[in-house]
Amino acid sequence: MKTSSSEEPEASKRSGHQSLNRGELWSQLGNAIHLRSAEDQVLWSIFGVFWAANAILLVALFQGGKFPTFSVGMVISVVGTLLSIVWHKIQGRALGHVKRHEELMKRLERELGFEDKYAVSAEINREGYSKYLGKGKPARKLMPICSLVAAILWGLAFIVFLFLFFAYLVCK
Repeated sequence: MKTSSSEEPEASKRSGHQSLNRGELWSQLGNAIHLRSAEDQVLWSIFGVFWAANAILLVALFQGGKFPTFSVGMVISVVGTLLSIVWHKIQGRALGHVKRHEELMKRLERELGFEDKYAVSAEINREGYSKYLGKGKPARKLMPICSLVAAILWGLAFIVFLFLFFAYLVCK
């Protein structure tokens, strides 16, 4: 249903876009909730794959319970460091999408006139969020920290193997 241009908000007149009616806003809210949920699934999948890959690298590092050769240790440590850095970037992008969808949800709920207690948005429904989730550190803050800690640990492992290699050369 097209509204007359005098009823359209100023931003809509300038952009050439028609304002959404109430039904379209509800539909868009459903889309935003679905997109946020899907991106959250991606986020946790990435997190799981990252830790599985790190576990595989650790097993490769200490095959048979023996300390690896210097070259194997350095290569696996470099791969672990690079994996952690790449994962951090991918995780940041996925987190950005989740935040973007949450912001859209918040704007749509405000536009639809939701009472705070009925809003899906944690930013609007502070009472519900605090009651059920607000006690600890949010996972979205811990996930990127995990990748950075892993990168630091793999980098330290590389330095240890490099040091051991040079110590071996000096003592030989």
